[in-house]
Amino acid sequence: NAEPCRLSHRLAKFVALPLLVSWAIAAACSHANALEWGVGGPPQKRRDLAPIFQLMRERGLTQYRTGLNLTQDAEPGEAAMFRQTIALARKYSITLHPLINFPFRYGDRTDKGRYPKGDRDALYRQGFDRTYAFVRQFKDDVSDWELENEINLFAVDSDGKKLFGRGMTAADFEMPVMEDWAQVLHGASDAIDQINRETGSHLRKVLNTTSTMLGFLDFMESRGVKYDVISYHYYEVAGQNPHRHWNGRNPPFDLFKKLASYHRPVTFNEVNCAEIYKPAYGNRPGDPLTEQCLRSLRDTFQYLKNQKDVEIESVMVYELFDEPQKKPPENRFGLMYEIDRPKVALFLLSEFAGGRLSAEESTELRTRGL
Repeated sequence: NAEPCRLSHRLAKFVALPLLVSWAIAAACSHANALEWGVGGPPQKRRDLAPIFQLMRERGLTQYRTGLNLTQDAEPGEAAMFRQTIALARKYSITLHPLINFPFRYGDRTDKGRYPKGDRDALYRQGFDRTYAFVRQFKDDVSDWELENEINLFAVDSDGKKLFGRGMTAADFEMPVMEDWAQVLHGASDAIDQINRETGSHLRKVLNTTSTMLGFLDFMESRGVKYDVISYHYYEVAGQNPHRHWNGRNPPFDLFKKLASYHRPVTFNEVNCAEIYKPAYGNRPGDPLTEQCLRSLRDTFQYLKNQKDVEIESVMVYELFDEPQKKPPENRFGLMYEIDRPKVALFLLSEFAGGRLSAEESTELRTRGL
């Protein structure tokens, strides 16, 4: 269980333990402390987060990723709600990972007329001003700020196809839509750097990509976007090996070694099985694809836990709850049907996170060989 390890490390800061005992704690706990586990979930404006954070604490989950819309109509309410979220997170020892969305995501180049030209300078100002005004309020409460989500998927080739199986170089992203997004994210990263200079803070900028599109990171950096942490999204079916990651028509590559080449820590902050995307996925115990999904998740967690090449700080499953109002497959990614109706996938995550499992829940895993 990870919690005794966390406690022993906290105690070690204050208690002079005998040397051999200290070594024993380090040996027993180093692996357990290698990863923090968590989920992506709804914001405060959509759900009461108190029971969610309480459940997370019981399950050994310490990381919570949630979205924030920094648009003219949403931002005033976002700030008030986020203050409530911070207070609750502190109460339940949850680390927040906010994901910032900008007006440009919704097609707004002028930020409701604040920058009427709508040119690339306007996009830079949108990213800078929105980020600076919001993030500075919470500089003492939240350390990591993710600058948008899956922007790499806006890149398409001359046939209008996304770059799955490609996108390994910066040149693959040299197109107008990526140049526009680079201005937004450049402004956002500059804003956080300025907050750090002005206040002595150590806020970190998180930049996201997915699939084979690691050239997105190189492209954004070449355009002045500075980042401290890589956010990576991983969805695979059972039997896939990230040490031989799919690479389109090119030879497979080792995902962990490739990520390590960027010399930054990584958070796998959207993880789930890819069986969910299949039309026949039943989303219920006993359904063949649902059961295969559990094996896929188990394998993914083991790969992430056991790899030695890159510093992975955290793993977060997307997402906590099903969203039945959405169309398939987006309606069925949850670890729970509802707050009082967990799926077996939640038991599996709890097992890896060192959280609480009932005897019945342990049996659910054991009978499946999980």
